[in-house]
Amino acid sequence: MFLTDLLFPKFCLGCGYIGVYLCDSCQNKLKPIEQDVCLYCKKPSFFGLTHPNCYNKLNIDGLLTLYYYNPMLKIIIKNIKYRLTSEVWQEFCRIIKPDVIEKLGFYKKLSPDFIIQPVPLTKNKYNERGFNQAKIISLFFQKFINYPIVNLLVRKKGVLSQAQIGSLKKRRENVRGVFQVANKKYFNNKKVILIDDIVTTGSTVKEAAKILKEAGAKKVYVLALAKG
Repeated sequence: MFLTDLLFPKFCLGCGYIGVYLCDSCQNKLKPIEQDVCLYCKKPSFFGLTHPNCYNKLNIDGLLTLYYYNPMLKIIIKNIKYRLTSEVWQEFCRIIKPDVIEKLGFYKKLSPDFIIQPVPLTKNKYNERGFNQAKIISLFFQKFINYPIVNLLVRKKGVLSQAQIGSLKKRRENVRGVFQVANKKYFNNKKVILIDDIVTTGSTVKEAAKILKEAGAKKVYVLALAKG
């Protein structure tokens, strides 16, 4: 046992068990997505592809998520985002089962030339945290889908946290106009995988996808760790 483990022991985030951040019992509380759905109508869809009758040219082309955003995963993400606990993220990555990751192979079958774009933070928020959780998640996903990561989507201004807003209409208004692209020509005819930590109503990723498509992106898919 390392000295740091004696001086600063780990405790399970779910139950307080000593020695790990995620004990076996609490790991079992994480629930993988059983059925992907269309982001727009919420009905079952093959690998989360947007149904033809739900689609317009500025819409997201598909949404793929790994886990349901249940209380256990909420605790994990909160510790990563707000308590800056990178060891929690590393331990979480180690326990993700191969059959959960396997669905990412869909993208490799879909196209060999995607690019990965993490949903950005504002400059102030990034400086406050010191990292972008969407970028960290992107680096993890990249191990399995091996597409290049770019950082050409910019969040121009801060807004209220979407979690603090109940109304879907107000959520849409809250994120309207917050994104821009640093190089519009770059995205022309590109296929993009937009990565975020959580998708609930989808207002943030819908706005980001709209900006990418207005910049010329051919396709925009969303890949997220959790679906609320």
